[in-house]
Amino acid sequence: MQLIRIDKSKKHLIFISIAFLLIITLVKISSWWCINSNNLILKNISISNTKIIGNEEFYNLVNGFLGKSLEEIRIDSITKIIEHHPFVEAARVSKWYPSKIKIELIEREPIAILNISPMVFLDKYGFVLPYKTSKINFNLPILNNFNTNIDFYPYGNKALSENVTNCIEWLNRIKIDYPSLYQDISEMKMTSGNNIDIILAEYPTQIFLGKNHIWTKLEILKKFETELLPKKLSDFSYLDMRYDNQVIAKNRTL
Repeated sequence: MQLIRIDKSKKHLIFISIAFLLIITLVKISSWWCINSNNLILKNISISNTKIIGNEEFYNLVNGFLGKSLEEIRIDSITKIIEHHPFVEAARVSKWYPSKIKIELIEREPIAILNISPMVFLDKYGFVLPYKTSKINFNLPILNNFNTNIDFYPYGNKALSENVTNCIEWLNRIKIDYPSLYQDISEMKMTSGNNIDIILAEYPTQIFLGKNHIWTKLEILKKFETELLPKKLSDFSYLDMRYDNQVIAKNRTL
């Protein structure tokens, strides 16, 4: 009886092995047939909906792959091309057999405009983006009086100016924690002695922040504005916060 069980086990193993080889053979035959019958030729490239840069700009970067064998196209090659675009933070590329490639993008979104020649956008991480027409109209704070050496602002890389990256960090935090102020900022500029001033869009009101403890001062400003209600920051011609724990305000003369 034991010998019969061994024979059955061997037969079962042989059956599985044959079935596995048949599957592999069928896959290889199917792949060969598809290639030779033009079924694995790239005919379509799909790009996810974009918010800032038009899809056609990204499509033009990779449409040279159309007509090539999907089996021979390297995913990492397409990913590298797409992620080299300064407005792309990350990309996911996948093959959809028999004849399609799908590209999903995460775009870098500008948070400020740096006023140099030529002007550039900066995202929340301080990455430099070319100033160009986009799908949406940006109403962004302008950074003025910073280092104008264009070599400090390589497209697709972080800005090399420490003062600029510090301002971007503050703006990003303002956008998250004090959005009403961010939406009202027309300009953030550096004055003599590396002091930071903010100019509001409405009227305008100037806010002198000095050069130290910037975020602490902005938190004081937020509390000050809350206590002002129903008055607004724009009711003052300037707010001087260069001194610790105090706000010197000058009423606007009508």
